[in-house]
Amino acid sequence: MPVTMCATLAEPHAPGTDLVFCVPLALAWRKLQDRFGPLRFDPQPFLADALNRVPLDEVIDPSWCVSGAGFGAEGILERLRSELHGKFPDADPRLLPSSLAPDALLAYGYLSRNLRFPTPFALRDLCFQGQYVRAFGINDGLHPDNPARCAQVVAHDYVSSDEFVIELCAGHTEDRILIAQIPPCSRLGVTVGAALDRLERLRPEDRALRSDEELSVPRLQLEVNRRFDELVHRPLRNQELQGKTFDEVHQRLKFTLDEAGARVTAEAVVHGYGVPTPKRYFIVRRPFLLMLIRRSAPIPYLALWVETTAWMQEQPAPVPPAFPTIDPSFWTGPRPR
Repeated sequence: MPVTMCATLAEPHAPGTDLVFCVPLALAWRKLQDRFGPLRFDPQPFLADALNRVPLDEVIDPSWCVSGAGFGAEGILERLRSELHGKFPDADPRLLPSSLAPDALLAYGYLSRNLRFPTPFALRDLCFQGQYVRAFGINDGLHPDNPARCAQVVAHDYVSSDEFVIELCAGHTEDRILIAQIPPCSRLGVTVGAALDRLERLRPEDRALRSDEELSVPRLQLEVNRRFDELVHRPLRNQELQGKTFDEVHQRLKFTLDEAGARVTAEAVVHGYGVPTPKRYFIVRRPFLLMLIRRSAPIPYLALWVETTAWMQEQPAPVPPAFPTIDPSFWTGPRPR
């Protein structure tokens, strides 16, 4: 099934296509904007305008993430690694470069969040789009009346069994795990807005799940990567970035939702490699001058201008390797006469 990693919520829906949005790329982009202003390219891609407009205020808590932007000479790579190690000792960043040239530009975003249900839900099977899948819910077949599990579910809107909005509560955190089975709109962001508009539509007394009501949510486990090639190799027009380009814009995400909770780890990198250092070849194959000289002397005490091989030890030219021959004992067909 096609899966599209979205840099922003402006991604349009497409039949049969899963969409995945997470904020690390927007976090990295915001750090670039904080320093250089809204990013401008030549020509300007739609995605750049969309990233310039992503609202991040109150979206995340700084304790959940690491982000930064700067040049190699400023020690940005070392600062990011130090902050990652301090906040997330078990982090396994894959997109941070191993080294950074002094004039290379790096922007990076990392997010990690682990939400646990106080009472794990029960395992179930579920028929999703005609396919049976592993799921979780209230009833485990042995203890259908489970108040602790029911208390972890809030019903916000209910039109029918085909259209509803619920919330799964992960302890006493400020996080909300929302599941909205609603018709898609034109774009992911519009669908998100439609779901948020349905919160708390039900009367308070109807928001609690009753012991005789059913809940089944598919387990999810995904790992998605995407390179945003529409943002690379385009000259930047910002005053401090004239002549530079982004050589890599990449985001990866791992997410699981199961009976125990929800876990997300995501990172993104925006990387301009800087001016590459050309490989140098010091191969003496033309006439040359050789000198032996003391550091304080005005002239060398030996100088050689070498133009022929007269003073060199000549070697025979290398013989090209012969083509391998076939051992007649390996011949399987009729032997040649």
